[in-house]
Amino acid sequence: MTTTVYLADLRHNYSGVLSNDCMPLCVGYLKAVMDRDVPEVSSRIFAYPDRLWAAMEDQVPDVLMLSNYMWNEALSLHFAKLLKQLRPESLVVMGGPNIAIEPDRQTAWVADHPEIDVYVLGEGDFLASEVVQQYLDAGASLERLRQRDLPSSIWRGPDGELRLDETRPRKRAVEEIPSPILAGLFDEFFDGKLAPMIETNRGCPFRCTFCVQGTGWYTKVNYFDTDRLEAEIDYIALQIQKRSPSMGTLRIVDANFGMYERDVELCEHIGRVQKQTGWPTFIDATTGKNRPDRVIRAIEKVNGALVVYQAVQSLDEDVLNRIKRKNIKLDAYRDVMIHIRGRGLRSNSDLILALPGETLESHLKALRELLNAGTDTMHNLQLILLKGSELETLESRKEFAFDSRYRVIPKMAGIYGGGTAIDIEEVVVATDALSFDDYLTAREYHLAISAFWNNDWFEHPILFAESFGIEKFEWLEAVIAIMRRPGGRASDFHDRFLSETKAELFPTHEACEAFYRREENLAKLLEGEIGDNLVYKYRAIASFRLWPEIVACAMEATKELLEARGARGRISGFDAFWDDFTRYIELGHAYGESVEEALADAEGILHYDIVAWIAAGRPVDVGPFEHAAPVRYRFVFDEESRTHLAEALQVWSSELKGLTRLVTRVLPSWQTREAVAVTESDARG
Repeated sequence: MTTTVYLADLRHNYSGVLSNDCMPLCVGYLKAVMDRDVPEVSSRIFAYPDRLWAAMEDQVPDVLMLSNYMWNEALSLHFAKLLKQLRPESLVVMGGPNIAIEPDRQTAWVADHPEIDVYVLGEGDFLASEVVQQYLDAGASLERLRQRDLPSSIWRGPDGELRLDETRPRKRAVEEIPSPILAGLFDEFFDGKLAPMIETNRGCPFRCTFCVQGTGWYTKVNYFDTDRLEAEIDYIALQIQKRSPSMGTLRIVDANFGMYERDVELCEHIGRVQKQTGWPTFIDATTGKNRPDRVIRAIEKVNGALVVYQAVQSLDEDVLNRIKRKNIKLDAYRDVMIHIRGRGLRSNSDLILALPGETLESHLKALRELLNAGTDTMHNLQLILLKGSELETLESRKEFAFDSRYRVIPKMAGIYGGGTAIDIEEVVVATDALSFDDYLTAREYHLAISAFWNNDWFEHPILFAESFGIEKFEWLEAVIAIMRRPGGRASDFHDRFLSETKAELFPTHEACEAFYRREENLAKLLEGEIGDNLVYKYRAIASFRLWPEIVACAMEATKELLEARGARGRISGFDAFWDDFTRYIELGHAYGESVEEALADAEGILHYDIVAWIAAGRPVDVGPFEHAAPVRYRFVFDEESRTHLAEALQVWSSELKGLTRLVTRVLPSWQTREAVAVTESDARG
C-alpha cells in the first residue's frame, strides 16, 4: 500500500477571512523535493484547515508534516492532536523557526506536546524527505522509527525519552530545490484568496536580535537562479489571468529585496509582465537596508507597485547597538528619503516600541524625524518576543527587564474538527527604560499616525499648514490633543482604542487562552468584535466607518494651529473657505458600510474652486478662487481606481474583520475620488 504524506502550512480561516493571505510556499518546497527524491510516497499540500480535516476524515495519512510559525503554532498542534485521535500510530512531524534557541528549552517544549513525534530543526526542504525515507526504511512503523537516529531533529526514542541531534548547517545550493511554482503545485491555490509568493534568496547579513533571521545561522545569503525566478513570474501571471484575475498582489519573502543588482533585473522583468498582463498591482516586500540606489532603481521598474519599506525600528544609536543593528547605516535611510521625494515615489517605515534601551522620548523623537522627513506610511509595532530570536532567550529577558503580556494574534483563531485553536503572542509592554504608562502614550501616537497620517489622507491641509511654519509632527500632536479632549471630535474613537489596548493584554498565555475559550468571548473573537489588530482595526474604522468624524477632527486641529499663526487675519472669508476645504477632503475619499457605498460617487456644493487652489500651490490668498455662485461638484473615481478597490473588496469584503486586512493592501489612490464641476448640460443629462 502506498504511504500517504500530508504537508500542511495552515492559516486560520477567521470566519471567512484568512489570517495569512499568501500561498504555502514552505510546504511547496517540501513536496517538490519529496516528489523527486521519494517518488514512492503519495503527498498532498494543504493551506486550508477545513480541507485538511476533510482529507484526514476521508483517508487518515501515514505521515502528517506541519509548519510551526508564530501565527499557526496552536493550529498545527491542534491538527496533530486530531490525527493522534484518529490513528495514534501515524507519524507527526513538525518543523519551522518558531522554537526557542536554547536546546534545553527546545526539548522541554517538545516534551510538553506528546502529539509531536519528530521536530525538525533548521531547513526542512530536504530534511522532510530524509525523515520520510527513514520512516519507509523502518517499514512505515512509528515504533521502529523511534529506534533510529534522525538528523537535525528532536524525536522520541523507544521508551519515550527525547533525543536531540543538533541543527544542521544551512544548505547553500538552494537551486537544488525544484520550483513548486513551475511544477504546478500551487495551481489549486489560485482561487482569489491567496496571493502568490516567491523567494529570490535566503538569509540575512544583519544580526538584529529581535528577528529570527538575526542569528548567525542565517547570516550567509544564498540565491535562487534568476532564469528560474523570471519563469516563475511568467507562470504566476498566466495563472492569475486564467484563475484569479482579482488578485493583484505579489509577495516577495526576501529579508532585503532590492539590495542586490539581481533584484533590479528581476523588477525589470516584472515591469514587462505588468505591461503585458496588468499584474501585479501591489508588491508586498521588505526592501533592502543599505543600498538606496538599487532599491530606488528596483521600485522605478515596477510602476509604483512596490513601496520603499524602510524598517528602521529605532533611530537611537544606543538602542541600535543593543539590538546589534549598528551595521545598518542610518544615512542610507535618509538618502532613500531624498531620492523618493524627488521622484514622486512612496515610502514605508517601521519602528518597534519597547526595544532594549528605548524610552518614550527617544521613540517620539524618531516619530518626529520620520514624519517631518515625509515618510508616507509609518508602521508602529510592539516588540514581540519571537521564538528563535536572541531577545526571546532567558538571558535577554533578564538583561533588559522585559515585562511582557500575552494577546491573541489578530485573526488567528477558529473552530476546526469540532475543537478550537487560538494562537497567542507575547509582547513587551515595559522595560527598564519604558514604563507601561509610556507604552500607552506611545500607542496613542500610533493610533493617530495610522488613522490620520498614513496614506496621505490629509496631505493638502498638512502642506497648507506647513506654509505657516507648522511642522508635520506638530500637526499630528494637535490632532492627538483634539482626540484627547473630552467630548471633542473623535474622542470616543480615541477612548475606545485605549480601552481595547489595555483589555487585549493578559499576564500569562494560559489566562489569555482561557478568556477567549469562553463561549461568549470566542463568539466575539470570531466575529472580529475583539482580538483584532487594533491599529489596523481603527484605521479601517476611520477609513470606512467614521470618515466624516475623522475629517472633522483633523480639520479642526489644523484650523486651530493656523489661527494660532494668524491665518484668520490673512485669509479673507476664512470660515467659509475652511468649510469648503473640509467638505472637499471628506467627499474626496471613498467610504461606507457596504461595497456599494464605498464604490459610489458623491456630490457636494462648493463656494471655492478647491481643485484650482491646490493646483496653484495652495496660496494664502484664496480670494481669486471663490466662485461667483455656488457650484455643484461630483466626486468620482477614475476607472482604474474603482476597479482596484472593487477587486480588493471582493477579496477581503466590506466587513470590519476583512477591512483590517484590506487597509494594509490598498494604495491611497484606490480610495480617492476626483472633484469635477457639474455643468448645466451634465445636470440635465
